[in-house]
Amino acid sequence: MHYSPNLLSCINNSIDNRVIVTIEYASRESEKTIRQVEPMALVYKNRKRNLVGWCHLREDWRSFRLDRIDMVKLHATIFDKRTDFDVTEFEGDDETFEEQQPS
Repeated sequence: MHYSPNLLSCINNSIDNRVIVTIEYASRESEKTIRQVEPMALVYKNRKRNLVGWCHLREDWRSFRLDRIDMVKLHATIFDKRTDFDVTEFEGDDETFEEQQPS
């Protein structure tokens, strides 16, 4: 785990209460952006925990790795759940991990 338990608690709270959050997010290239997100779910993908939500900056569904979120701020603004959200689009592994058996 490379993130604070407080981060996880804040995100779970925002999902449960449908509260918009602002996150500071570091991309793969280490570029930091500030995003307002309508958080919908926490999922595992490629062995990493991700926040899935509607990103106001990109105006689309996005997945944010928790270990790349540097800050989260809960707002007082409550959002209505969007009807086009499908959590299965964000779950699972992109790669197949197989254990190698000794020869």
